[in-house]
Amino acid sequence: MEGMRIRMDGLKNRTVICHDPTKITSEGAWNGRNPLTATVPLLMTQLTLITLTSKFFEVLLRPLGQCSVVAQIIGGVVLGPSALGQAPKIAVALFPRRGHIIIETVATFGLTIFLFSMGVKMDSSLMFRPERAALTIGISLFVFTLVLPMVLVIILLANVDFDPEFKKSLPVLVSSQSLVAFPAIACVLAELRIFNTEVGRLAVAVSMFYDLLAMGTCAFGFAFLETLGQGMTNAVAAVFSVVGLILGLVIVVRLVLLRFLVSSKSTALENSSTSSTGPRSTRVHMTAIILLLLVSTFVSEAIGQHYFLGPMMLGLIVPNASPLGAAVVSKLDTFVSHLLYPTFLAISGLKADIFSVGFQQTWKTAAIVCAGVVCKIAAVLIPAVHGNIPFQEALVLSLVMNARGINELVIYNLVLEDKKISKEEFTLLVFSTVLVTAIITPFIKLLYNPSRKYSTMRRMTIQHHKKDTELRIVACIHQQDEIPTLVNLLEATGASQESPISVMVVVLVEVVGSSGPMLLSYRPHRNLEPTSSTNSHISNAFQQFERQNAGNVSVQVYTNMSHFGAMHDDISRLAADKRASFLILPFHKQWAIDGAVESVNRSIQAMNLKLMEWAPCSLGILIDRGPVRGSLTILNTRSVCRIAVLFIGGSDDVESLALGARMVRHERVEVTVIRFLLLGRDNSRDRKHGSETIADYRRASAGNERFKYVEELVKDGVGLAESIRGMDNIYDIIIVGKNHQNSPILFGLHEWSECPELGVIGDLLASPDAETTASVLVVQQQHMPGKTSAIAFLQNDRDMFIHDEPSIDETRSNRASSVSISIDSNSR
Repeated sequence: MEGMRIRMDGLKNRTVICHDPTKITSEGAWNGRNPLTATVPLLMTQLTLITLTSKFFEVLLRPLGQCSVVAQIIGGVVLGPSALGQAPKIAVALFPRRGHIIIETVATFGLTIFLFSMGVKMDSSLMFRPERAALTIGISLFVFTLVLPMVLVIILLANVDFDPEFKKSLPVLVSSQSLVAFPAIACVLAELRIFNTEVGRLAVAVSMFYDLLAMGTCAFGFAFLETLGQGMTNAVAAVFSVVGLILGLVIVVRLVLLRFLVSSKSTALENSSTSSTGPRSTRVHMTAIILLLLVSTFVSEAIGQHYFLGPMMLGLIVPNASPLGAAVVSKLDTFVSHLLYPTFLAISGLKADIFSVGFQQTWKTAAIVCAGVVCKIAAVLIPAVHGNIPFQEALVLSLVMNARGINELVIYNLVLEDKKISKEEFTLLVFSTVLVTAIITPFIKLLYNPSRKYSTMRRMTIQHHKKDTELRIVACIHQQDEIPTLVNLLEATGASQESPISVMVVVLVEVVGSSGPMLLSYRPHRNLEPTSSTNSHISNAFQQFERQNAGNVSVQVYTNMSHFGAMHDDISRLAADKRASFLILPFHKQWAIDGAVESVNRSIQAMNLKLMEWAPCSLGILIDRGPVRGSLTILNTRSVCRIAVLFIGGSDDVESLALGARMVRHERVEVTVIRFLLLGRDNSRDRKHGSETIADYRRASAGNERFKYVEELVKDGVGLAESIRGMDNIYDIIIVGKNHQNSPILFGLHEWSECPELGVIGDLLASPDAETTASVLVVQQQHMPGKTSAIAFLQNDRDMFIHDEPSIDETRSNRASSVSISIDSNSR
């Protein structure tokens, strides 16, 4: 009967709740029945309430810089006995005791999938082959937060007379504070957007290596101690069963998966003309993976281990950067991470009852938690500082290592189920998870700003680049269709023996199935590689570019495998480490042959916006209209590349001018500098700001007929737009600065801007309505902290900033042969 409660001595005074097993679905409210008395509508209602409450607190706490795990646990606390439970009728209707087992089972099943997904994302090489810093810090954490505290607990229990309840729970309370779990660390790093930073990478490596030590110790220790009371034979058998599970997964299952991946790749290459092979193969693999997940979970429970060991181990053996790993994560991640995983967090909050907490137990648990936090900070700080890590970054790393999350809650729920801690202690531990995470998160944000490490007082621009020295460029590419225009642009930079260029090509590859960001060198050999992949095509193209410019150009190809949301840090770090002066980025829109926009990638746009804020050098966004124009690279033709530099005023336009002045050295490059002035006003003031800068570049290119200078007079912004749109089929590449000095010439154009990263003129040229078929490079000069970007600043120290400014003798000899200036707007 529904709601009948029976006390039986044979069940050790446990409460058993009986209900009608046939009431799975509701008979409907119109029949006078309450739908919540049936299982399915009750479960759907509970999932809906938990999701809405968690999302509400997530939005509410986001301005305070809190992580989602804090909001989701608080959402469960509000729905539990601490808040909603104070209204008995509502609590019994929405969360009756008969419904607990069902929703907990659903949440636990989702948790197994989540842990498996996190295992897939983990890079096993970081666990078994950690770097020296990660190895040292990981061992320090393991010893000083788990081994020594447990030894101290054993000594205290043997020599101090504690309360029986506290004596039983003390080992669990102490050991629970030593957890440094990768899933919790990864979630916090991702939400703080510092995953790809140096601190983030080290935190990931440390947590993975620590997990290897902790999982091994706990798995074998748990198997041995739990069965020791039943005899040594059972204890040894339990240990060997754990070894058998791990070896079975690593040796048998991994070999089978690798064979599947190889056969799938071969089949895809042989049947590239068919469209059914790939999806069908993926479905077969996904079905096999789900079955293996269920079996590994069952085997973990069957051998006496907790259910999460099998899913985690299975996830670790799936190749994380493979198509299979990406497919698994992409198909499971959204549903699990946004519904079932928050449900498990909320259920932990539902079990917490703040009114069951007493003062005596509170201060004892608080002392243990505080001691664990301090111990963990010291265990990270000491080896980190000793390893020459800056103190501030070491402190941030120690705070990250204190992040709490899903793993702690799993342990708390398991020991509560096993009666190793009381409900009061469980509540205190859940609240400690919320408080510790809520406190450290703002401190991490306050102490660590990743963009600061790229702020420098050193000028890394083309304008300030020293004459006749190597120019270093980082060029990012997403698709192989972008190769011709990018090679044209690099070829046009005028590499020579006196002023060579070094190009670091970064192939942007979004990998869904990996939480470990990777920036890999793609060129181990000098020979051309087999053209069976996009990366090989790109690598071969740039190697060919290097060979045709032997001695003048050096190329290094990298592959950035990560989420687009984290790639900006890898690119910025590479540009800073290589001391690059210019960074080339792809535009987020791709054009088709007919001139229409073929595809839009908003993730690339978000990456570009972050790089415009973070980049340690000047950068340019390349709007590639190569497919529209159908032009070949300069390398393969003898045609002249015609380049226009649009100049209105401002440091970005000066950077564009410096790039154009360098390009004109190439024997097959023509550069036309087009300066726009306002008609109907005294132009002497408008010309004065930039005339001296332009004059210096003109003198540096004196005698070069391929360098031309034109002034165009326009009435207003409309006239400027019409003049720019009239450049159809005249130029191959148009270079323009992103920002310009304030001028009435731009009035009215800001209202039509769609892409803020391009500026007013760049957005106008990138519009699908633009008549031009030329590719566009929108340039932004390096942002210097505390420096103004006004042209007046450039005039005061003009001699030290001008790129390739000739010597005094050269200026005197070439002054008579300066290029004449055409002010006629129709002169071009």
